[in-house]
Amino acid sequence: MAIENVDANDLILFDNTYVERISLRCSLLQQHREDVIGVTDISNTQIQTSIKELYNYLFAYYLPTRYPSIFHTYQDEKRTAITKNLITNQTFPAAADKSIPIQSALETICQNIDEDFFILLPDDPHNPEETTYTLKSYSACFPSGFKPIDKLGKKLADIHGPVPGYKAKLQKSMDRFFAKLQPGRFVKRVNWGITVDEELYSNFDKSGPAFEGKLKAMTLEELDLDKAFLRCERQTLHRLPASGAIVFAFHTYLYPIQDIRNEGLGEDLACAIEGLQRGSTPEMFTYKNGEKWADAVKEFLRI
Repeated sequence: MAIENVDANDLILFDNTYVERISLRCSLLQQHREDVIGVTDISNTQIQTSIKELYNYLFAYYLPTRYPSIFHTYQDEKRTAITKNLITNQTFPAAADKSIPIQSALETICQNIDEDFFILLPDDPHNPEETTYTLKSYSACFPSGFKPIDKLGKKLADIHGPVPGYKAKLQKSMDRFFAKLQPGRFVKRVNWGITVDEELYSNFDKSGPAFEGKLKAMTLEELDLDKAFLRCERQTLHRLPASGAIVFAFHTYLYPIQDIRNEGLGEDLACAIEGLQRGSTPEMFTYKNGEKWADAVKEFLRI
C-alpha cells in the first residue's frame, strides 16, 4: 500500500492554485451538486455526527490554527464563533450545530478546501476494530475516472472492486488497516496516472471502456499537449475520535508532461510507464487507460 505517517501539520496543504481551484469547486457545486456532495441518509444520527465532527475539526480548530493567514475565527455580535476565509471573504459558523443541515456542512467544506473528502463509517459501530467500513458521505470535485455517487453506500471492498488485484492482494490488509487506525494518527500515500483528454472534474467511468477493449491507441500527432498531464493524488487517512469515522481525503495535482520533459525527467516518467505495464499486476496498466496514451506519451517524452 506504500503508506507512511504524516505530521498533522501537513494533513491539508495549500498552494498557489488555491484561488483558481476554489473558484472551480464553487462552479462545480452549483452545476453538479448531486454529484459533488453525497449522503446515504441525511436522517442518520451517526452520519450527521461524523460530518459535523469533520466540519468542526476543520473550521473550529485545524485551519484557523494551521493557516491563520487564510482562516480567521472570531465572535459576532451574538457571541457566535464565526470563521472567515480571508482570501474569498466567505464567512460561516466555526462549528456545525443542530441548525446546520449536513448537506450545507459538506458544501462549506467544498467551497473552502481544495481537497476531496470521503467519510466511511464502521458497519458495527460497537466494534470498530473488527468490522468493515462503508462510504456514507462525501464532498468530491475532482475524482479521476469514477463517479463518487456510484460508490456511495458501498463497503470498502466493493468501492475498490474494479481495481486490479485489490481483492487478492490488498482487501484483507486494507480492512485490517482501517479497523486498527487510531485517532491521532495520520497517514498518506501517492497515486499517479496519465491523462490526455480529461479536465480536473473527471466524473465518469473510464476503466469500464478500457477493460471492454473500447479504447483506441493515440498517435504522437494526436497528442494534445495542452491536455496531457501527469495526474497525482496525495491521499490521506485519519480517524475521527467521536464518531469513529475514517476520513479518506485526496488533493489532486496536475503536471504538464511538456514541463516534465523540459525539466529533463522525460526518461524517468517513460520508464515508470513501462514499469506499470510490466508490473506484478499488469491489468493496472489497462485500468489506468494505458493502452490509449502510453505509446504516444512515451514517444513524446523521449524526443
